[in-house]
Amino acid sequence: MGAKINKKYARDYRDICYFIKHVKNINLRISLIKSLGYRLGVNIVKQGIDDETSVTIGKRKEYRIQITPTTKKSPIAVCAIVGDIS
Repeated sequence: MGAKINKKYARDYRDICYFIKHVKNINLRISLIKSLGYRLGVNIVKQGIDDETSVTIGKRKEYRIQITPTTKKSPIAVCAIVGDIS
């Protein structure tokens, strides 16, 4: 986990990590997380450094939880946007 998540969003992190762990179909996982009301975005990630469930802070000061693995072809991963830092 890159950034430390606020206690306010700990439950959101736990819920998203549950879907990452138990739903192996990537498209279904994205659909389920989106249907729960989370916004989706993309992150530029480094191969092997950032993994699923890693938390980063976006440029608008929001928590981003990576929900798809990185691929060798593209450095882009889908992430769930949880909330702001404050």
